[in-house]
Amino acid sequence: MRNFFLGSILFLVLQISLIAQINSGTVVFTQVSNFNTEGMSPQMVANMPKTAENSMQLTFNKTESLYQKNPNFKEEVDPNDNRSRFFKRMRENVVSTYFKNRDKKIQLEQATFMGKDFLVSSELTDFKWKISAGEQKNILGYTCMKAYYKDSLHNLVVFFTPQIPVSQGPDIYGGLPGLILEVQSANLHILANEIKPGDVVIKEPSKGSKMTKPEYEKMKLDKINEQTEMRSRQLRPGMYPGRH
Repeated sequence: MRNFFLGSILFLVLQISLIAQINSGTVVFTQVSNFNTEGMSPQMVANMPKTAENSMQLTFNKTESLYQKNPNFKEEVDPNDNRSRFFKRMRENVVSTYFKNRDKKIQLEQATFMGKDFLVSSELTDFKWKISAGEQKNILGYTCMKAYYKDSLHNLVVFFTPQIPVSQGPDIYGGLPGLILEVQSANLHILANEIKPGDVVIKEPSKGSKMTKPEYEKMKLDKINEQTEMRSRQLRPGMYPGRH
């Protein structure tokens, strides 16, 4: 039975791939991210948005891809939005730019943290995907197959299309025999809403202070601990002369 399912998957991949060989293009995604409220006071959590929605763009070819905020999307500004700059900055910081080169197995993340830009280098994330034999979905006219991955940090479901036979995808995701058009997890949902096949120009990002992934994560943790300690000192009694 297992061999039958594997044979069916390989046959479907081959048949769909023969229909249309799209090797490069642009995909527009809607990305919805849940905010991490761990460590925040109940008052802060009650007054902040629960999610951030962004229009994203993926340009791709067989070797490289660039995932970034959609440069053609103009967001409407609500004049009655009185949320603090802190919450607005959180919304901006939830989105990073990702460049991936699958041949060289490298990944660059262009991120903003506390108002500063960083260029973070790392190896490609290696997801050991498992393909579901019988589950398919149609996204924008493309037949998509289901794959999933789970470990101590991730619990992911994605849908990819062998009709676009490149191992690319949005954010850090890729490594399947077809372009990923949907990502589902507890804190993230990414869904394609427009696909434009064609030649593209992909520029590797260069803006920001260069760091490795471990250096960047340590810097963030140090800054967060520093901010937490600073707020703690401000709340201690006797910090202000003349106050009791």
